[in-house]
Amino acid sequence: MIKQSISVTLAVLLVGCGGSNDDVNINDTPQKQVNLTTNKTIPDNQSAPIYSVALIGNSHAAGLAPYLKKTLQHYATEKSVNVETLGFGFTDDLYKNGTVRAKLNDGQWSHLIIQGQKYSQSGAVLYSTKETQQWIALAKELDITPILFPEHPQKGRSEEAAYVMGIHRQIASLQAACVAPVGGAWNAAMEQMQNVSFHTSDGNHAAPSGLLLSSLVFSEIITGEKVDTGPISIIPDTALSAQQQGVLSQIASQVLVEQPACE
Repeated sequence: MIKQSISVTLAVLLVGCGGSNDDVNINDTPQKQVNLTTNKTIPDNQSAPIYSVALIGNSHAAGLAPYLKKTLQHYATEKSVNVETLGFGFTDDLYKNGTVRAKLNDGQWSHLIIQGQKYSQSGAVLYSTKETQQWIALAKELDITPILFPEHPQKGRSEEAAYVMGIHRQIASLQAACVAPVGGAWNAAMEQMQNVSFHTSDGNHAAPSGLLLSSLVFSEIITGEKVDTGPISIIPDTALSAQQQGVLSQIASQVLVEQPACE
């Protein structure tokens, strides 16, 4: 069970990058407290005339944005697509930022991708998920589809996929949201395509192949349409061939069959 955490100072336990308090401009405006006792259903915006996707989170979310836009444009050629990162940091810090919340309120967004929930790499510390739940509830109040983004596992730590997914599934059980099975897709791809590098040299961030894979998962969730369409060429500047990119699309669709996002 994910419980409200006690205060901790062991910042080294945090997983994720670019999300320290120093990176976020916290406004003096008080937080908008959303009523978490109200658990609205997830708005379905798959048929929205425009896919306008907002992201919040640390550098994992920021890196995803341009690839997600390309992928959505590839699969939804008849629609206008906008993908924008609203804020940079952890979900609890970002919820204190009135400017970031205003961007969500003021925009005509169809979807909100939420990344940056704090968690302990060792599993010894349980961090509060209240602000992540508040982001979900706020999105639903605005008729925006909330999608939780459990980040991919670090290189050589495949077990992180299930651990981080479990945290986000628990959040969604408390405040209904879609949960993208990013970690499961990464583990499947790394097992099937061992000659492809999905991480950058730091073993944490996503290389272009990893960003494409994550984008394919999110694209199928957003559009509701299978991305498994055979060979594709979404990122021609990568070392991945059209056939290899097609394999990634097959993996994304299969994992979403095994782990549906919006139950």
